[in-house]
Amino acid sequence: MGFVSLHSQQTKYSFPQDNKLEECSVCFNDYDDNQLRPRTLPCGHTFCSQCIDNAIKNGQLTCLSCRAEHTATAATQFPISYAVEAFVRKLKNIQLTTEEVVPAKPYEGPARGISKTLRSLVQEQKSIISSLITSCEEVLSQLGEYRGQLGDWKTHHLQLQDRLYALVEQNKSAMKLLELEDTSVVDMTTQGEEGKTQLQAMLGSLDTVNTPQEVGTTIDTADECKVKVEDWFRKCQELFPDVNTVHTSVKVQETIREALEMMTTETVPQLTRTPGRLSLHH
Repeated sequence: MGFVSLHSQQTKYSFPQDNKLEECSVCFNDYDDNQLRPRTLPCGHTFCSQCIDNAIKNGQLTCLSCRAEHTATAATQFPISYAVEAFVRKLKNIQLTTEEVVPAKPYEGPARGISKTLRSLVQEQKSIISSLITSCEEVLSQLGEYRGQLGDWKTHHLQLQDRLYALVEQNKSAMKLLELEDTSVVDMTTQGEEGKTQLQAMLGSLDTVNTPQEVGTTIDTADECKVKVEDWFRKCQELFPDVNTVHTSVKVQETIREALEMMTTETVPQLTRTPGRLSLHH
């Protein structure tokens, strides 16, 4: 049977709830140890490697069972479902046993000439090793699922990093506006100080006039000085404070403050080990 894309099936039908555990619910082929190896998505659903590869579009994978979005470029980044593989192997062994017409002779061990005690010891070791293999597969499956979760966390961090970069750029823009505003204030302050100095000089000149000609000249100069200072007053009232600069600065500060508060209060997930299994606690 040919393989079917997850995306192409999304608009045609939903997966049956009673599909066989040993087969992929997309292409309905039995899992194997090659291209049809079972892999588990972070959302918990399992499909064969080839169907997952077929479903990846533009670095994104949509789970057809629950429609969860996952960032992915290849099926190999998702963990192998060792539990499903163990189930398939066990199922195949059961089928082989039930299909036998003539009961097989009980296996007596690697060497027929060894004693009954040694054969018992060999069987005991085989049982212990098989149990360890099963335990290894279970832990490997959990580690694979955890790695998938780590991949999602890394994706979230990259998204947060992009947002933080955007905040930094906004902060830089606000700083430039404040620097321009500060330069304007410095210029206007210099003009104001010069105007004040000229007015003070005019007071001194008016105290020392002795002739009608000096009075006329000094008053004309004083009038020019007053016009400049009054124009300076008007510019200060019109230009300061710059509403756009103040609004931008306040808004950026509030946004960054909120982001920093979220970072300091947010809990960090930790990985803890319990006997026989791995578990995540938030």
